[in-house]
Amino acid sequence: MAFEVLLVAMIAAFWVGALPFGYWAARLRGIDIRKVGSGNIGATNVFRVLGAKTGITVLVLDALKGFLPTWVALRAGADDVSAILVGVAAILGHTFSPLVGFKGGKGVATGLGALLAASPLTVAVAFPVWLITFLLTRWVSLGSVLAAAAVPVAAYFWGHSLPAVGILAGAAAVVIWKHRSNLWRIVNGVEPKLQLRNTRPNLEQECLKLAQSAVERMVLDGTRIEPELKHLPNALREPGSVFVALYQGDQLRGLMGSLQAQQPTRAHEIIYHATRAALLDPYHPPIDASELPTLKYVVYLVESYEPLTNLDQVDPRQDGLLVEWQGKGSVLAPPAPNCSPQDQIHYALTRSGAPRDGQPTVYRVRLNRLG
Repeated sequence: MAFEVLLVAMIAAFWVGALPFGYWAARLRGIDIRKVGSGNIGATNVFRVLGAKTGITVLVLDALKGFLPTWVALRAGADDVSAILVGVAAILGHTFSPLVGFKGGKGVATGLGALLAASPLTVAVAFPVWLITFLLTRWVSLGSVLAAAAVPVAAYFWGHSLPAVGILAGAAAVVIWKHRSNLWRIVNGVEPKLQLRNTRPNLEQECLKLAQSAVERMVLDGTRIEPELKHLPNALREPGSVFVALYQGDQLRGLMGSLQAQQPTRAHEIIYHATRAALLDPYHPPIDASELPTLKYVVYLVESYEPLTNLDQVDPRQDGLLVEWQGKGSVLAPPAPNCSPQDQIHYALTRSGAPRDGQPTVYRVRLNRLG
């Protein structure tokens, strides 16, 4: 294959790989997949957040992004080196997609598709490595890392040229590097395991239990609890942002949280913000021990957020509002089912202290209320 033709094929493969199917699938549900779960746009995070049907669809589409350009290159007469370079270009497009700010997926599904076209015998070695690792550990990430490491070894033994093996080794290194945060979580015991069936405790009960235990322990003896992650639902073992509200009757008694995750898991986020809501909410005095039996807890899992440009975007039944003014974020104004959008925005501005002529930025926050 001539150099000019190969270059065009690689550029085309890069842009095919850059198509963010996981991001688009989630946006169809009104969710920014980059803001929930692990924040990754790949099939595994889509599976966790949106379910098996959507996750498998994204997996197939991402694999096709690698398979089709590589298959076309082979049909056009490319040798193994050229075909693998085209496949690697698709992987790089997926992992560094310009369409989502150069923060794409981790390249596993797209790499699988490219290998199916360029070296199916290599897949016959790498896939069992992934499958056995996953079945033994339920860690998709660990299976992906070990399968990626097996690819250049298998390619060498199946007789691919040394340049082709070297290119595959470089692609495997990119995939492994993209999994570095997963490896850190595995080492520290907080990497979520993919459960094909719901075998975890009830999510709402566990969220409220964490918030209540955190507040009571901090108020009574000044210590912060540590979550037992292995006993918690998957959604609490992953990174993610939350807000925690404390009520006495219908009166808000404390509310704290953030749009960006500040702790390693959602369980840690709930503990962190529950204690801050009890003791550090600037709009309410600290919770006293005598008040603990009267408190009601509500945990909001942040699903997505975006700047508010039109009142028609606000549904007070499920949307919260957050005001950013002079570089500072206000405390969230929670969903208010009995308010109009105008009243809810007025309440948010009042809580932030931002004047209406100060041109504050108002974010609509889509929340999953628990409690």
